[in-house]
Amino acid sequence: MKFRRVLVWFVMVIVIGCSGLSKIAVPEDLLAEGEDELRIHYFHEDAHAANELDEQARIVWWSEEVDDMPDADTEVLQAAMLHNVREEIAKQKAETLGLRRFPFFVVVNHKEIALKTADLNEVVDFLKKNR
Repeated sequence: MKFRRVLVWFVMVIVIGCSGLSKIAVPEDLLAEGEDELRIHYFHEDAHAANELDEQARIVWWSEEVDDMPDADTEVLQAAMLHNVREEIAKQKAETLGLRRFPFFVVVNHKEIALKTADLNEVVDFLKKNR
């Protein structure tokens, strides 16, 4: 009988916890501006990041490595906003979004998170399906 109560309690905690994941409040400055737009945020932890241009070059390289990616999606990927979580502001944004490991991609539309993943290929697949 005790086991059954514990099991029911555990299932309720899981259900309640999982239902809250989609309700993460995204800070306004991270959201896309238009209804048909997507914005990609790349959260990383890089103590050796020389400057943002080097990081942006890495994203340009990624987008050029993807086969059969439409130009519009390539532009979205290349426009990814970079956040080094070693900087306090980026760290706070990552915590707000519930990110605990890096690197991590967060794709947002004009009102909510559309995708959270550590896999660039998932981002590319998402762009192909949703653009």
